[in-house]
Amino acid sequence: MIIFLEGPDAYRRRQKIKELVSFYGQKHANFDFKNFDLEEKAENCLALKDFLSQQSLFDTFKMALVSGIFEAEKKEIKKILKEYLTNENAILIISEEKPPLKEFDFLLEKPVIHQEFKKMTAEQLAFFIRKEAEKRNLKLEIKAADYLVRWQGETGVDTWALINELDKIALAGFPQPVSAADLALLIPFSYEEEIFNLAGVLGGQNSIGRKMVALEKLFLQKEPAAYAFNLLGYRAPASFVLKLADYDVSIKSGGLDYEEILLDLALDPRQ
Repeated sequence: MIIFLEGPDAYRRRQKIKELVSFYGQKHANFDFKNFDLEEKAENCLALKDFLSQQSLFDTFKMALVSGIFEAEKKEIKKILKEYLTNENAILIISEEKPPLKEFDFLLEKPVIHQEFKKMTAEQLAFFIRKEAEKRNLKLEIKAADYLVRWQGETGVDTWALINELDKIALAGFPQPVSAADLALLIPFSYEEEIFNLAGVLGGQNSIGRKMVALEKLFLQKEPAAYAFNLLGYRAPASFVLKLADYDVSIKSGGLDYEEILLDLALDPRQ
């Protein structure tokens, strides 16, 4: 049996691996488990083959965590993987940052169990932050959670770094619920005027003049128009989300680009 985990979100991939090891560990008390990085050492491919073929005195079930398969000798690793596609006595958990090369397309098809861990949208990230904060007995004000979403968007950090920041917040001893002002003391923000606030002006019920000022600031700060557009959908009313969906269709069909859409929003007296 093969479980293929892939995507740039290394933290959530790692959490899924822990979940799988715990689950199968409860079912097979004495199972053999070993980690193989095929990129690190070429001979690890042979070591993986030997591990899977060895017999155990206590339990026939084996689990291997495998990474770097795209850097291994393709013919050999493909042979090993295909041999264990339907083997019920062994599980190969494959963890990779990038999607499979053409030679490994079979990892995206049944009987392989495939799960992708993409970078999260603003909404998904807000939910993730809330759940991880709960695990640390942290209560965050809405603006504090927004602050972390915007910080992640500015820095482009992965979720590992975000988790580290939540751990720091938990140890800082701030009064709860933690405010955005508290977070600013711990996690600096470099924007001259936060892009989230400027995007909010464009998406809110404001005068055309105020929206044009916000749009000018966005352009002067050289903020990515695509990022500003995506932020508009975060915590927006349902009616506005539908409007954004129409714009999204226009973008994908080759109509308006992101800059033109932001200008259209700024000049719309109904919004």
